[in-house]
Amino acid sequence: MPFTNYAVEAFISRRIVELTTVGVTDLSPEFPNSSSWLSRLGMLSVLTNQFSPETRPFAIQFVRKVEMSLAEYARAKPELEALVARTGRWSPYYRALHHVETSSSLLYQAYDLSRKKLGIALFQPGDGSSLQRLNGIYNKARHEPAAQDDPVWLSNTSIHTSDVDLRFSEYESMLREYSNIAEKITSSQGPSPATAADA
Repeated sequence: MPFTNYAVEAFISRRIVELTTVGVTDLSPEFPNSSSWLSRLGMLSVLTNQFSPETRPFAIQFVRKVEMSLAEYARAKPELEALVARTGRWSPYYRALHHVETSSSLLYQAYDLSRKKLGIALFQPGDGSSLQRLNGIYNKARHEPAAQDDPVWLSNTSIHTSDVDLRFSEYESMLREYSNIAEKITSSQGPSPATAADA
């Protein structure tokens, strides 16, 4: 038997009932080659020896994380659509949250790889930048246990923690930026993967 909104709000999470629209955009149609980025990188490495031994591990890890971040984010949309259809099902919310948390974790790791590769600071603590807020979401998802509610949650417009809000549009701009770099790295005319950290 489907749960009523009252039951979901009272016994599971009010966040689920408050979510009424799908704010996530599937970016994968913008990057039709994204599901084969890693394969293309391997072909370039084997056939053209495009990457030096020092660069190859970074390129593989960077492209892997961006490819899967894009894929995980796309998987959130149909789950949110199922939730918003209000069929009495509430579990699609947690599947969508899982996909967004996984995507944001992988995207932050890709940024962090760039930081370590070039030895630069991506943001200053508390500066309010989108990257600083993405870092906050990454840390909450990894380390904070649920007390009264989920440490990370979704709304109609944003990804939230108790400390930060990151609008889906801001997140998608970062994901799109690094997806463009992954596309260039895996093309035959691609730049050095170190370009990722310059974005």
